[in-house]
Amino acid sequence: GDVVAHSAGVSSEPDFVEYEFNPDREDLILVMASDGLWEFMSNQEVMDIAYNTTEPRFAVDRLISESNERWMREEQVIDDTTVCVAFLGNFQSSSINPPASSAAPEGK
Repeated sequence: GDVVAHSAGVSSEPDFVEYEFNPDREDLILVMASDGLWEFMSNQEVMDIAYNTTEPRFAVDRLISESNERWMREEQVIDDTTVCVAFLGNFQSSSINPPASSAAPEGK
């Protein structure tokens, strides 16, 4: 499988981004996920879902569910999807809408 995947452009080399946490900004939620999540969801959509859940495990469940639904609509298959969510600092979810700047800049 690795040879076939490599010929299609798949790499086993992970992408890394270094980001300095700043508790004075709105650095509230950390989402680490495989490309199965990001294929059909923007950073802002992911943050909106995570922000409006009461616990990280519920955010994971909702994100995977939403991702699976989008995969089925777009491709009629579902890619493997790994998601880890952490609420940072003293973050407490609320029912208010997240600030527009809550998502990290887009990039792949």
